[in-house]
Parts: sequence; C-alpha cells; structure tokens
Amino acid sequence: MSRFNVYVPDLLFFGDSYTSRPERSEQFQAQCVMRVMEAHGVTVMNVVGISYGGFVGYSLAAQFKERVEKLVLCCAGVCLEDKDMEEGMLQVKSVDEAVSILLPQTPQKMRELMKISFYKPRKGVPTCFLNDFIREMCSEHLQERKELIQALHKDRKLSNLPKITQPTLLIWGEHDQIFPLELGHRLERHLGDNAKLVMIKNAGHAINVEKPKVLLKHFKYFLIDTFRPMEPGNHSNGCKTD
Repeated sequence: MSRFNVYVPDLLFFGDSYTSRPERSEQFQAQCVMRVMEAHGVTVMNVVGISYGGFVGYSLAAQFKERVEKLVLCCAGVCLEDKDMEEGMLQVKSVDEAVSILLPQTPQKMRELMKISFYKPRKGVPTCFLNDFIREMCSEHLQERKELIQALHKDRKLSNLPKITQPTLLIWGEHDQIFPLELGHRLERHLGDNAKLVMIKNAGHAINVEKPKVLLKHFKYFLIDTFRPMEPGNHSNGCKTD
C-alpha cells in the first residue's frame, strides 16, 4: 500500500524482541509497541493485528485513544472468556493443551496445529520440513511464549474488556477453529456501531495465508477508500502486529 508508511514490529519474544521484565500481558506488549513507534517519530497510526497481534492492537487502541485512528482485527479473540474453554467453545480443553499445539515441539503436534489453523490443511508435508519449522519458529523463548498464552486466558471476562471508540473492522475466517466465528460476533456486539464484522468464506484461522487477496481487498476499502481526505503528498502511518 503506497499510501502508508508500514511498520511491522516484532512483538516481545517473537523475532529478535525480548525483555528481562516479568510482564506478559497484551497491555505491556502494546506499551512496548507504542514506545517503538514513538522512537520512529510516529504519533498517530492505523493498526492491523492478526491473531495474538490483534490482542495487542486492541490494547493499543484502548490505551492510546488519541494515537490510533482505525483498527483492523483479524481472527483475534479478544472477547474470549475463561469459561469458554470449560464450556467447549474451543478445540482444546485446557491452557496446557493449547500451549502444546500452539507451540508445537513434535511433528505430530505441528500437524495438529496445521489442522486447526487451515480450512484445507496441506497433507503429506514431510516430517523433515515440520522439524525445520519447529526449530526455526518454535524453539526460542519457549517458556516466555507459554506465559504469554497463559496470561491471555487467566481470569478473562468480557465485562472487563474496555469498549474502544475507533472505527474497527473485524475480519474472520468462516471455519476458524482457534478463535471461532462466534467470538467475532460477540466482539461486534460489544463494540456496537463502531465495528463491522466481515466473514471470509472457505478460510480458517490463517486467513492471511489462505485468502491474502481477499484480506487485502478489505484492508484497502477500510483503510483507504473510506479514509478521510489528506493533504497531497502525505502518508498515513500503519502498524501491523501479528
């Protein structure tokens, strides 16, 4: 999108980002992202967050109301409640089970992750490829990432979720098995007239992989076609978290 200056920060314990501090909440992650954006001279931005990045993006919008103009959340179950797992809404029955799949350490667990992430998961992926993925993507900061997942679920209640006021686009895969579509409807109801939910057919949780062109079309309409007029030559700032 040539209209935007795009920033894609590594969240804490992803890529090369880390901290020695004990905080593991999405609120702390959001504060760190904002400090990074300030260091780059960015004061106002639009935010796009996918999955866990959506939790961080929502917190950015809640904490920094004057700094975030528009928000796009993709398959981000920010309105999840701790009771949802107990009541069977999710594919997993415990946080430990979720950790074992979301942070796979064996090819078998990697295949389970692919099965619940994609509407049509690719079959016959060689074990050596899966082992390479695990080594490159799921081996560093393993304990800290477990703590991030645990912090997301602990004592989570919709009544504690702040209502943001920025225009918000919610994009969800029709067959999302990690954060089911019902969570998208729940968040739309929670936000009221400020939010619009778009469902992408024949897609699971990994909509950025399965339906990138459809996703981009919705980004463009929401962030550009409905954007307020700007002075010639100006660029809006966009921050993507995932």
